[in-house]
Amino acid sequence: MPARVDLVVLRAAEYAATRSPRVLGTTPARYLTLDGEGKFGGPEFEERAAEIHRLLQQLRERAIREQGKDFRPTPQEALAGPPCSSNRSGGGAPLAPWKLLRRIPAFVRTGDLTALWEEAPAGAGLPPARIEELREGRCIQSVHVGPVDGVTQVADRLRRAAADLDLVPHGRLHCAWLSDPGRTPRERGRILVRVPVKAR
Repeated sequence: MPARVDLVVLRAAEYAATRSPRVLGTTPARYLTLDGEGKFGGPEFEERAAEIHRLLQQLRERAIREQGKDFRPTPQEALAGPPCSSNRSGGGAPLAPWKLLRRIPAFVRTGDLTALWEEAPAGAGLPPARIEELREGRCIQSVHVGPVDGVTQVADRLRRAAADLDLVPHGRLHCAWLSDPGRTPRERGRILVRVPVKAR
């Protein structure tokens, strides 16, 4: 079996977070993405999350079969709501629309995704996913422990912390599930909450 690339280990600093806000630089990252509407963390969100997970597994199996390369499936991530500059603080920032993300290594290409669609049996119904690069650069982040509904309060706290550092939020709110949402009770779930920032 080929050695597995573990993107979380390779970019460990980007997935490290405590309850105290922390500013860090992030590297450009390639993601398998899937857009969605509805409640963030709601039924459609969970259905789409299952779809993109299955597709990620298919891409992994194809990489092993066609290239002799393997990677560890990455955590569920998502972008939420409109750009932060248009959000107001106070817990009312919208979290829809959203975009589900699953980080992928450089050797997984758009052509692999196209090949899956072409090889799929009629009626297989593969989701309309894409491969995109995300360039967030400098960010401020912390970890939220509890149900996904608490993400907006953490985002507001990050924006206030950014303002104290003379930084301006921009881009979209970014969440990464550090615990498996399918196996961890909602009240114990750990979600990394990240906001891109720039100098005022």
